[in-house]
Amino acid sequence: MGAYRRLIRALTTHSFLPIRTIQEEPLTPLFATTWTRGMRMVATSQAALDAAAERRRRKRKLRIEPPLNALQRNRDYARREAMSNRNSKLPEPINVLVGERLSLHNRIQTLCRAGKLEEATLGVKHATYSNCRPTIFTFNSVLGNLHRAGQHDNAVALYKFIKQAGVIPNLVTYNIVLGTHCERLDLEASFDMLKTIYEAEMTPSTVTFNHLMKAHFRLNKYEEVMRLFREMLEKCHGADPPTYAATIEGFVKGEAMHQAEELYLEMRRRGSIFSEPVFCNLIRGFFKAGEVQKALDVFAFIPEKFEPTVMSYNAVMDGFCKADRMQEAFEYLEKMGERNISPNGASYAVLMSGYIGRGELQEAERLFGSMVAKGCVPDAVVYNTLLDKYLREGMIADVERLFDEMVAERRDPDEVTYTMLIDEYSKLGKLDEALKIFGRMIEVGFKPDVAVYNKWFGVLCKEGKLEEAQKLVQAMVEGGQKADVATYDVLIEGYGNEGRAEEVKNLFLEFLQKGNLTEELEKRLGGKPQETNVAGEAKPTMQAAEAKVEAAV
Repeated sequence: MGAYRRLIRALTTHSFLPIRTIQEEPLTPLFATTWTRGMRMVATSQAALDAAAERRRRKRKLRIEPPLNALQRNRDYARREAMSNRNSKLPEPINVLVGERLSLHNRIQTLCRAGKLEEATLGVKHATYSNCRPTIFTFNSVLGNLHRAGQHDNAVALYKFIKQAGVIPNLVTYNIVLGTHCERLDLEASFDMLKTIYEAEMTPSTVTFNHLMKAHFRLNKYEEVMRLFREMLEKCHGADPPTYAATIEGFVKGEAMHQAEELYLEMRRRGSIFSEPVFCNLIRGFFKAGEVQKALDVFAFIPEKFEPTVMSYNAVMDGFCKADRMQEAFEYLEKMGERNISPNGASYAVLMSGYIGRGELQEAERLFGSMVAKGCVPDAVVYNTLLDKYLREGMIADVERLFDEMVAERRDPDEVTYTMLIDEYSKLGKLDEALKIFGRMIEVGFKPDVAVYNKWFGVLCKEGKLEEAQKLVQAMVEGGQKADVATYDVLIEGYGNEGRAEEVKNLFLEFLQKGNLTEELEKRLGGKPQETNVAGEAKPTMQAAEAKVEAAV
């Protein structure tokens, strides 16, 4: 401040400091000195800021990028870890998945994603006795893909190979194999695997018990499901909301409402997180069991957790309609309006089904006509409700009229719509009409499974329309589906009756060359043709190579 005051004083009095002689060092005016000092301070502070920014940049870089010496030691580290784990009873940690073992893992996963599970299985078996030993995570990747592809025998065989090779399984390995046994309903092997998990001093997860409970649901053993659920609560210290929801849904589907209610009360006691599908399943289950008051009690409890939506109201209306209490169903429709909840197509479909169940088709048609006036656009579910009634009553003219209206109004039919029409036209012997609808179904993007195609092949062969059957099987393969054993048997029988079995054999040999057959059918037809190497010699088959690996074990 003193320098500025002197500068102002000098300017106002028009008197400057005396200037030195030329021989002396020139004296810088006071205001220039002040400006220079200020610029030096600014330059110094900017340099400090740049240095701080550089330090922060270096720290971020160190946090993101590992040091180079860590990358260089990955190979030796992974090899040492693999050798040490051979004599250990503990599964390998995730940090061994580095270097060459990580590269192997990525190659195996690429094969699995491409659907080449046989090559992936053979690849991990070969690598087990090489310098790059696969990790348990690589084995789990192949096991999981085999399980999801339904190749249960191959999954169990690979697990046995893992045990023979001395690779220590982890909990994911056990869960995959246990799930495979449960899919085959082999409960003895499933419980043996659970015992193995306990013997390995591991704690089963909710996935473990979900596999077991799902198998018992399929066998209608609901008491055993409850026992497993209690054991899961004890071992896993509780259950997650999806597990509660799936278990309650299984009890409701099996009409075991006593167990479903017990589980529902347990959720309330524990303060578990509820989802709306859980409440809807309970409401439908209690209505079906004739316990209307319990269903309404569940509906009354919903606002304590969250605001009910149209889904919950539809569940209550559906229960009343099936109980032939239409007036109360319409009361809940009015309550929706009072809460500013707009009914959707499913709401009207439920009410229309109630009228149809009472034989009042005209009332259902009247309700259908009033939807648009009330601002609700009918969807495929609503149309399917009327179409199903027309088909059951043999009202084909009304079916065609309603379907044409559906297409004209650009209400996209769903898979149920097409399936109903195809089945009805097939029963009436109108195969040309049924084929047109089936072709349109494929054109709009629906992808029927192989079982649906096989059904069509049988119908066409029975009617002697072999050319149409051949065109359809070509379309199926071009659409990405693979022909299975049932496809082969149906077409061989149909063409064989006409003395044209060789045509089908040649067609399937062509499919075999292109890889358009399932593995089961490939084995039945003798396997894929052998590939040749650069010298023109036949490469060894996968079975021969696998036999060598087994011999090495």
